[in-house]
Amino acid sequence: MSRYLIIFILLILLMSLSACSDKVKDGEKIVAKINDYYMSIDDFKQDLKVLTIYKPQGIQTIDDKKEILNDLIKKEVLLQEAQKLNLDKDKEFIKTIENYWKQTLLKLLIERKSREIQGKVQVYNNEIREYYNKLKKEEPDIEPLDEIKNKIEFILRRDKETAMMNQWLDELVDKADIEINEEVLKEIKFE
Repeated sequence: MSRYLIIFILLILLMSLSACSDKVKDGEKIVAKINDYYMSIDDFKQDLKVLTIYKPQGIQTIDDKKEILNDLIKKEVLLQEAQKLNLDKDKEFIKTIENYWKQTLLKLLIERKSREIQGKVQVYNNEIREYYNKLKKEEPDIEPLDEIKNKIEFILRRDKETAMMNQWLDELVDKADIEINEEVLKEIKFE
């Protein structure tokens, strides 16, 4: 996929996620109108979900709702001003969005693969005992197996998961069509 197509998709996604809606659906109740933007109840509730993370005591009173609404209005006014100044088309902004998108995509992929691997990994009692016996040779005064069995199981499980994740990544790299230009690589200087 070309870089410009990705950037275009990101901008569309960003605009749709920004909770900015110039159009009002029939029968939709509006909490506030900020210039040409109509904040629906759903928009407000969605922003509340995010903001309650920063306000652990929750939204208890009408004053709490008004305070949050005022903050959201300020945020929307700032966003509109940034768009008016075409900051949303700035190369640095686009690169930042692109980097965020890549990081988020990688995080989702790794989390998904980790869950898949976790479901496959088995640690058997003989592996735990074998690991314990190696530890016992190195540290004769080690605690009894019953007391550290869970710790050993955790270590073995983590090691197996890491090995499986690395194997999966190596397989992906092996399947990929990769060409490295050594001459260009040699020319790169870091300042």
